[in-house]
Amino acid sequence: MSNTKMCPNGHVMEATWDRCPYCPDPNRMGRGPVPPTRVNAPAGDIPDPTPVKKQPAGPKKTVMMQEAASAPVVGWLVALNGKHKGTDFRLREGKNVIGSEEGCEIILTDDFISSKHANIKYVNKDGERVFIIVDLDSTNGTFLNDSQEPISKEELVDNDTVVFGQTKMKFKCL
Repeated sequence: MSNTKMCPNGHVMEATWDRCPYCPDPNRMGRGPVPPTRVNAPAGDIPDPTPVKKQPAGPKKTVMMQEAASAPVVGWLVALNGKHKGTDFRLREGKNVIGSEEGCEIILTDDFISSKHANIKYVNKDGERVFIIVDLDSTNGTFLNDSQEPISKEELVDNDTVVFGQTKMKFKCL
């Protein structure tokens, strides 16, 4: 059984495809057809490739690259209400900033969230996993487990509820 087939214009394509990727799309104007695929064509029929113009060598610049790998997931926050209801946000080793600002690890678009509202830090102390939540002097405060008093710094345990602005979230740890 062959994994390829040919379109009516002679292009080789996957057998499961309905439309040839080389033939012009009738919905897009101004593109002509691509020449058919040539299998075992004589060498004289294939045009020489166009040489690429190289830029003159200039001074070399050092470019800093960020590592794509990220810290392992150690827990989650799950939104229980508001715009993000049902959305889960991953918590990773180290500090996780929660806020409305673009650079935060967890971005909430609640109108009552400060740009940098709070952070949750995960540390492993002598084999014990500890999660610490710190309010970052937010305008509307951070509340833990339906308390009426805002927190400044507390330890989180599995299944705690946290309110940032008007967004209530459930904390789950691994």
